[in-house]
Amino acid sequence: MTSPIFSSLRGVTSTRYVAAIWTSRVLALAVTALYFTAWWDESQARQEPMLGGASNPSLIYTWAVWTHLFPAVAILLFTVVGWNRPGLAGTGFAIFALLQAFTVGTELAFLPIVVAPGLIVAIAYVTAYRWGIREQYLEKNK
Repeated sequence: MTSPIFSSLRGVTSTRYVAAIWTSRVLALAVTALYFTAWWDESQARQEPMLGGASNPSLIYTWAVWTHLFPAVAILLFTVVGWNRPGLAGTGFAIFALLQAFTVGTELAFLPIVVAPGLIVAIAYVTAYRWGIREQYLEKNK
């Protein structure tokens, strides 16, 4: 038997659950697009000094680009894997928000800006998950 958090809620068709899951998916795709845009901006900013021939790409430049790509790929993975498993996607986005909080370090003014997107998506997925599980339970016990 698998844990209910990994189970698919594909069969749940209540209006409330469908609205919640699609809201979660749209928010997740928007946050994913935001992080891919941040990665693109960072990669373009790191290329500017090199376009004029001023310097060669260094390890710092490469590291900066990769550290912006990793979160974007991670949340894309959470979105795809959790498409019909909102519990799994909610857990993934919650872990992502927690890890983002650690990346802020001592710059506490940036904490809400960095953590809020992942946390909002996690809350949306957990809400959809709870509503879906409830509807599934009520359907089984009619």
